[in-house]
Amino acid sequence: MPKGHNSIRILDNLAEITSHQDRHVLEKSLLKTLSELYPQTELRLFRVKQLDEQVEIHLLAYSLNDLIVSTDENPRLNDQAESLTQAMHETIAKADVTVIQAGQSNACKVLYPAFDAHGEIFAMLVHECTHAPEFNDQRLIYGILKVYANYLALIDKSQRDKLTGLYNRETLDDEITKILVRESRLFQAQTPGGREARRRHADKYWLGVVDIDHFKPINDRYGHLYGDEVIILVARLMTSGCLRDEDRVYRYGGEEFVVLLRASDQDNAMKAFERIRQMVAAHPFPQLDQVTVSVGMVEVDAQSSASDVIGQADDALYFAKEHGRDQVRSYHRLVEDGDLTQATNDDHADVELF
Repeated sequence: MPKGHNSIRILDNLAEITSHQDRHVLEKSLLKTLSELYPQTELRLFRVKQLDEQVEIHLLAYSLNDLIVSTDENPRLNDQAESLTQAMHETIAKADVTVIQAGQSNACKVLYPAFDAHGEIFAMLVHECTHAPEFNDQRLIYGILKVYANYLALIDKSQRDKLTGLYNRETLDDEITKILVRESRLFQAQTPGGREARRRHADKYWLGVVDIDHFKPINDRYGHLYGDEVIILVARLMTSGCLRDEDRVYRYGGEEFVVLLRASDQDNAMKAFERIRQMVAAHPFPQLDQVTVSVGMVEVDAQSSASDVIGQADDALYFAKEHGRDQVRSYHRLVEDGDLTQATNDDHADVELF
């Protein structure tokens, strides 16, 4: 056990870790706890995603000298992960802790894999220290990682829709609000010229409401159980590779879904939603000639609230439904073309999210 830290202090730190439900805050809390137990060391937390025979590794958060930064705040931190790639792949292959000595010195890197409920490695902690940690220290860090993994699994389960496994609508409002606050802070921190440069080059957030066309006749003709199967199939299609790993899909309710993604501009965002539409339209659904979806999309930018974002995307979706279905419509483009009137903040005040 590290000097100066008794079991009560460790329990306090574990209580701190499990007091958060936001994943980014939880990651930083984990590193804060470990950096307090092991000061003057460097800690990095990586996300591990295993797809068939490919492994993707991305830096999530970084701690050095009491400074804790997440890649959500500084995406450039990902550039520092390359030198550890080989060692992390070896750790994943053997599914055990790896200790790497740094030449002739006592300094070393210790790599700790974190396992999910299915026994798969989903994260990895890299602890860089001046001396190799003792066995009990390794066991302590490994145990704290287990607490982190178990708690993360509980949070994830509470945020999932039972039918589809997608994120549920209870998490959607919080996510939109966080994006609005984050975008507002970033724009306020920029000079007018810098703000425009950021808008031209940085990825922006886009929200699309995806609705299955003519779903009621499907339910009426084939029954609700078959209707549920159609919903499950559409959900699987949206998460089967046409979106990036960081994009999120939500079950909004009934036959409606919400997709939050990042794209550099409106055209690229529309291409992403078009991929969803085309994939659903091309899929052979049992007993049905074809299933299609309509999509209304909008940039998550300067709206006053999550209900305004949803309301604007819903306006674009309604337009798509009224003009032939099986299409993607952009709220901003419809307003520019004069097909929709720019909504005021009060217009969507009564949109019911929950």
